Amino acid sequence: MSAIPDRLPATTPLPASRGLRWCLDGLRLWRRVPLRLFLLCFAQLLAETLLQLIPWVGVTLSKLVVPVLLMGILLGLDEQARGGRMRWACLLDGLRRRPFAPVLALAASWGLGVFAVQQGVAWLAYGWPAVDAVWLGHAMAHRALMTPTFERVLLVPGVVPSILLMLAPCLCLFDGRSPWRAVCGSVRAAWRHAAPFGVFLLMNLAVFLLVLAKPWTFVLVLFLTPWSMACTYAIWRDLRRTEG
Repeated sequence: MSAIPDRLPATTPLPASRGLRWCLDGLRLWRRVPLRLFLLCFAQLLAETLLQLIPWVGVTLSKLVVPVLLMGILLGLDEQARGGRMRWACLLDGLRRRPFAPVLALAASWGLGVFAVQQGVAWLAYGWPAVDAVWLGHAMAHRALMTPTFERVLLVPGVVPSILLMLAPCLCLFDGRSPWRAVCGSVRAAWRHAAPFGVFLLMNLAVFLLVLAKPWTFVLVLFLTPWSMACTYAIWRDLRRTEG
């Protein structure tokens, strides 16, 4: 792991155009391992779906397990970028490379943090039925609630915290920061380079709204996830070169 200090030196904020470059960098990185990255992200989405079928605790469990799998994918991308090969087994590398407690703490901060924002907005808009349907998994008891509008109210608010926290796993896995310092470092980086992160946020929001536009367009989430993971790694590498 690299030895990057917790407090990076002050740098000139990057221009807004860098956000568009990050989008393209993610596509270029994905192009290096197109099928493998797609299938690994599909496996992560499948795991999330299956876990959420477990009554009462399934959703909470998925918000802990899925970030661990995503950390493994980032480790696989790092291996590929360094001239190695992205392995199928990289999904579990998050648990192999770091002690269990820090990985679980980061997963909780990252996965549950984003979900808490989503669930909080849905609760404010729809009250307790939204909590019972989503968090506790009793969707069939609230069938009238299961509409496209409800999906958008639930999912779209997660885009902002997702962007703010997106660098946290890279800072923890590659730079050796503690989970808390990784989360704070990710938020600070987004604040410091607000213009390109704002552009990247708008691009993600546009793609996410396209995914939710029609029932059949939801299949595009299969392509959104690998692109997002590739972008996350590409942004970390770019900021590391800029601020290191």
